[in-house]
Amino acid sequence: MNNRSLAFQLGIYILTTITIVISVVIFLNYNFSKGVLIQKIEESATLQSGHITNRIGRSVYSTQEVTRNVAMQLSYYAEHGDTEYFLTQVLKNNIDISGFHIELLENDENKYLSVIKTKNDDLQIYRDAEHCLTNTQFDIESNPSGLWSDPFYNSHQLLITNTQAIRNEKGEFVGLISSQINLDFLSTLLINNDQYEDRSVYIVEADGTFLTHSEADWVMNQSIFEADSHIFPENSVELESLRDVHESISGFAYPKIYNYKKTWIHFSPIAYTKWFVVILIPSKELFKDLHVILREVIVVSFIGLLLILVIITLIFRKKLSPLSNVVKSIQYFSFGDKRKSSNKNEVELLADSLLELQEQYSLRLQEQNQNRKDRRKYEKDLKSAKEIQTAIIPNEYPPFPNNPEIELFATLKPAESIGGDLYDYFLIDSNHLLFTMGDVSGKGIPAALFMAVAHTLIKSKATILSAKHIVEQVNNELSHQNYNQHFLTLFLGILDLENGVLSYCNAAHNYPFIVRERKDVQLLEKTHGLPLGVYSNKSYPGDSIVLREGDTLVLYTDGVTDCNDANDNFYGMDRLSENIGNMSDLPASELVDGLLDSLKMFRGKTRQVDDISIMALRYKGRKQRTS
Repeated sequence: MNNRSLAFQLGIYILTTITIVISVVIFLNYNFSKGVLIQKIEESATLQSGHITNRIGRSVYSTQEVTRNVAMQLSYYAEHGDTEYFLTQVLKNNIDISGFHIELLENDENKYLSVIKTKNDDLQIYRDAEHCLTNTQFDIESNPSGLWSDPFYNSHQLLITNTQAIRNEKGEFVGLISSQINLDFLSTLLINNDQYEDRSVYIVEADGTFLTHSEADWVMNQSIFEADSHIFPENSVELESLRDVHESISGFAYPKIYNYKKTWIHFSPIAYTKWFVVILIPSKELFKDLHVILREVIVVSFIGLLLILVIITLIFRKKLSPLSNVVKSIQYFSFGDKRKSSNKNEVELLADSLLELQEQYSLRLQEQNQNRKDRRKYEKDLKSAKEIQTAIIPNEYPPFPNNPEIELFATLKPAESIGGDLYDYFLIDSNHLLFTMGDVSGKGIPAALFMAVAHTLIKSKATILSAKHIVEQVNNELSHQNYNQHFLTLFLGILDLENGVLSYCNAAHNYPFIVRERKDVQLLEKTHGLPLGVYSNKSYPGDSIVLREGDTLVLYTDGVTDCNDANDNFYGMDRLSENIGNMSDLPASELVDGLLDSLKMFRGKTRQVDDISIMALRYKGRKQRTS
């Protein structure tokens, strides 16, 4: 066999496959037909009634659940004056419900309310007892889940209602709500489920009363157990047991309507109701199922042909697997997970793959060129932003050569090209120095922009000698239109150069260190409120201390204390306090540079992950102006 040509081998394989598949199809079809002939009579009525009973059951159950939910929520909407709006929205979203009726116990002005759908799906609202169809026989204790009414006519419409109790937030009974279902849809439902040309389908109550009938005057007026014998067999004892037992019953009869020919009659209960679907089908109609068997044989045969096709494909794949593997690899490299048309042969697939590779290569070159342009523009913008930030933050030293009573030096080392830390210092007037340090959440350009806004606001609000009022005004401005939810921790102080009194406000910033005589390092451990930019109209208390001659104040951001080494150890408050004490005799600029060197040595080769800002302010004594 292996020495034969490929065409010969495929011919043998195909012939063998067809023979096997046809044999299996004939065998399966024979056994399937036997089973259908035995079971089809019972299944026919069950399937016919199943669509109807399920549809009606779903409608009744969903209506009951919607009514219960509306009753639970009604008190809330009534308190807000939205009862009509609430009911109309529920009616628009529930096609099965045709209206709501509300009756309150103690409400003279709005005791009754009815919202009803018209035939055109318009909504009409009534506030009188005449249109209210609540079930006055509703007993809360006996029917905690609601009560269904018997079918009844109202304005030439056959209706049923479900009544639920309305309770207020305290659980007290305050009224009734009834939802109504228009039973006209039952006749339409029977028409839409018409399968046999010569058959009759009815919906009846448990006592046999017709809810649907081709003769309109039979509805709600005649019973199947009282009807003439040309509809049902004379011996209806078993059928009459439906009065007490809500279950399926079926069998054969010989009604006159079909000229006393054998007819199948089936009763099927409808869930959540006491109704039944009644189906009468002549036996000759049942034999139409043989046509279904024929169609199924055709389907099975078609599936067999598909199976043959799959087998042939597998055979080709096996024989041509080396070429197929090469094509798959090139396709995946060219198209990735995308799938191209499978109607082409391997040569065409290879040609498409090579063309796709050429197109992708051209696109990659264009993307690379564009990326280079975008990168250069970004770097240029970043450089401009860094220059702007550098220009905003003061960096001259000494900053106030005409004020020898203070010595001040500050520095900022952003983790990226630009950062979100800020500091500033300037004279409000000839006797008062304002200095501040803050830390904006985040890093990079967004944080730098927020920092620039805060810096400008501090400058513009520094018209009063009150640190807390300046902080409050800056917070109010930052809170407005803060769509990115940035926030700013801030320490702001105003130093009286005459007497050394420092008025300050700390908005969740790191506690500053103050170095007293004999290198006594202390913390200003007071926080006066939340970070800025979170909530507007917040009040911030303040505090004050007196700086004595030689006292040094050291401010910093959390990039100092949170600096970590290669072992993930933090620089920490204790190490910072110790180094400040050891270097407290140095000038302010050398103190700051010494702390930076200490941080650099501690970090080693570990990358800086947060912005670092340090400020040292030394008060040298009462103000003495230079000539």
